[in-house]
Formats: sequence, structure tokens, C-alpha cells
Amino acid sequence: MKVLDLFKREDFSHFSENHLVSAVVNSSKNSFENSIFFAIKGSNADGHQFIEDAVRKGAKTVVLQDKNWAEFLKEKYPHVNTVLVKNTRKKLAEISRAFFGFPDRKLKIIGVTGTNGKTTVSHLIAQYLKLLGIKAGIIGTTGYKIEENILSEGRTTPDPLQWYKTLSQMKQMGAEYVVAEVSSHALDQYRVYGTEFAGTVFTNLSQEHLDYHSDMEDYFQAKKRLFLWSDGKPSAVNADDEYGRRLLSEFKNTSGYGFSKKATFIISDVKLSPEGSDFTVLYRGKKYLLRTGLIGKFNVYNTAAAFSILAEMGFKPEDLSSLSTKLNPVRGRMEVIKGEDFSVLIDYAHTPDALKNVLETLREFKRGRIITVFGAGGDRDRSKRPVMGKVASQYSDVVIITSDNPRSEDPMEIIQDIKSGIDKNSDVYIIPDREEAIKRAVYMAEKGDTVLIAGKGHETYQEIKGLKVPFDDRETAEKYIKKRQQKLPRQEKC
Repeated sequence: MKVLDLFKREDFSHFSENHLVSAVVNSSKNSFENSIFFAIKGSNADGHQFIEDAVRKGAKTVVLQDKNWAEFLKEKYPHVNTVLVKNTRKKLAEISRAFFGFPDRKLKIIGVTGTNGKTTVSHLIAQYLKLLGIKAGIIGTTGYKIEENILSEGRTTPDPLQWYKTLSQMKQMGAEYVVAEVSSHALDQYRVYGTEFAGTVFTNLSQEHLDYHSDMEDYFQAKKRLFLWSDGKPSAVNADDEYGRRLLSEFKNTSGYGFSKKATFIISDVKLSPEGSDFTVLYRGKKYLLRTGLIGKFNVYNTAAAFSILAEMGFKPEDLSSLSTKLNPVRGRMEVIKGEDFSVLIDYAHTPDALKNVLETLREFKRGRIITVFGAGGDRDRSKRPVMGKVASQYSDVVIITSDNPRSEDPMEIIQDIKSGIDKNSDVYIIPDREEAIKRAVYMAEKGDTVLIAGKGHETYQEIKGLKVPFDDRETAEKYIKKRQQKLPRQEKC
């Protein structure tokens, strides 16, 4: 493939050579002979500052959006092709798509967006497809994989280079469908721009990422892009969510799911238990029973979302209904570990709304106390911390505030932010060391109690001062369940 196979001649502000393209890169570290380098201006670094490094390593085409740098390149490196664009992120997506052979055209891609539930909904859709005999890949928080084959781990939605490369790999491995979590950051930064989605899902919108988005409206507008880019394709939207109703009113081809009588898929007859959920969905005049081992009302919504989008895409509702009994919980999402006479639940809940949903569910089945262990991530939206503190104290009998992923922040400062929202209705402990906090919760548990360890779910590390330190909530809980006979460490209430 040559550079003029990817760009038009008129795209160049300076053209020197129609060279063979060895790679498309957005980091000078990855640049080598005959590569195309994209100078991306990010929040932490400006790719324009690394142009010369990329050229020295062999880049022969540079895509940038700074006129001064374009002039500089023309004068100092006349052998280098220069493409001056208004938006390098958008152009990177376009070129990555072409470089990897338009893999989205060869797959049926379902995009799932929203604040909470993306991972569970994505996995439920993929499970349904597998049960129907269809090979599907997953791109999301828990990794990029096809069934048991893990391609890589990374952020929820990768950058355009990895996005289109991963789609291409999945097609080569026999995938027919790909189910992908699409984050607001990804949509705002054009990571999936140009992708032909076969279907889309909107789960809900609540406070999150306000360290990045200016406000909730800005956050919603970023999510909305997925539906703008896939308008006309089947979609399933939570009709009980305020922002979901806005999408339903703005896009004619969207179908709503929820308890709302105006929804296309109307949920009713819900029966919840500690073992799972039963409910019916009324769709096109017929009722379908869905019975799963997933716990809680929020998982009723998640299951309904998966059922709805697949039904809208042409799968038989009666098949989906019968297969629902075979759906399994997702790692780190309401994952139950049995103690001697108490239970421990691991959940990824790291927003106020998600934490409230989980705790409300636990209160429905409450026999003893609810002991909640949680923290909040560093370098993220600080305003949600006291709200999470308030939620935890209102719905728990005992709260243990600990460290989550502090990143570059002081864990105690994060804890103090959480503590500022605490309602003294519950007993509150401050234990910064996460292992010690889990240990204390497990040792504290009595007959009938439930210990909720929230915030990290499937993650097997903690991010501390730029390092990923191995840490697994599940393994830690299991470890101390086995050591219950040890003497309890003394801790002071705050």
C-alpha cells in the first residue's frame, strides 16, 4: 500500500514521494522507515513536539494540524510529505480504517454506551451470540478477546489504530460479530469514527467523568455521537432513563426498553432473589419470560438491553428467551463468594449511581448487616467522592473507606473527600490499606452479613504513583475467609 492509496493528492500541503507505507503511528517511539506519523495534541502532551523524532526514525509522511509546524517541516525536511488537517484525531481514524482494510464492513459491530452496565450488557450479548452458534469478539473494560482467546488488555475503547487493528484480527480469527463498549472519551476523541455499527445500545447516564467533561450535558452530547454516527441502524435505549428518553425522541430508529409503557420492550412481572432474576418482556404483542442467574434490578435492565438489541437485529425473541437461563454473571460484577455463614460480593461499582444500585439490591435480600468496603479513583472526578460516601453510609450498616486506584493522588486526601459526604447513620472505619480493609471486613462479618467490596471488580491491580501493583479483590477476600480464625486487628472508628 502506498501513501496515495490512503490520501488524495490534494490532501497534502507539501508532497514529496508516493512511498510504500510500512505503518501508521501516533507515537514517535513506534515510528520507523516509511511510516505515517500523526501528531496528536492531547491533554498531557503535544505530538507536534515529537515530529522531528518521528522523522529521524524514518517517518516519511506527517499528519498535523499546526500551520507553523507544517512550514517548518517543508523547509527543514523537504523529503517528508506533510498533511495539514483541522482534526488529526478524526483523520487518524479515517486512515487507520483504510490501512487495516475497512474491517468494520466485514463484521457486524454492536456498540454499547452509557455510564453503568456497559461491560455486563456487552458480555450478555456475546453470550447470547455464542449460545446461538455465532462467533463473537468483545472489546471492552475486561479486555479484547474472542471467547477464551485474549488479544490484549487495555482501556475500555482503544485508540483508532488499535481499534481497527483489533477488528481486523477478530475477523481473521473467524468472528462474525464484535460487541464493543464505547466510552464517552472514545466518542469525544473520534476513536471509533467511521465505524459502521450494525446496532447500538444506551444503558443510562449518571454522574461520572466530570473531570473530563465540563458538565452532564457535555457528557451526554459525547454519548449521543454514537447514535448520530449510526443513525438508521437498530438500537436499544433505556426508556426509563432521562437521557435515554432524549435519545428516543431525537432518533426515529431507536427502540426503548424498560418499565415505561411507551417502550418497545416493556418489562413486567419481575421476581428478584439472591439466586437470580425472573421477568417478562412484552414485545410486539407477545410476552417472553427471561430467567437468569444475574442478581438485582439493574441486571434486569442489563439483560433486557441484550435481549432487545438482538431482537431488533432480527434474532428470534423465543430463542433468546429460552437461552436466557444459560447466561452467566460477568467477572467482578455482583460476583458472590461464600463465607462460612456470610457472603462476600465483588462489584465494579465506582460511581454513585452504580454503588446505590448494588446496595439497594443487597438491602432487598438483607438478613444481617451490610458491610461496604470502597474507595474512589485518583485523578478523576472529585465531585462524586462525597456523594459515594453519602450513598455508602445511607445504605450500609458498616462502611470501611479505603484506597482504590489512587494514581498520582494521596490516598488519604481521596478518603477525606469521601468522608466529607458520610452520614453518621452507619459505623465508619478508615483503613487506607485495601488488603487490611478487606481483611477487617471479612473478620468482622457475622452470621447472615453481606460484605460488599466495591470499585475494582475484575481488576487485578492497583494504580499507585504510575505503577500497576498486583492486587485482586477476589483473591484477597478468599484468602482471609480461610484465615477467619486469626485474631482480629484492632481498628478505631472515625
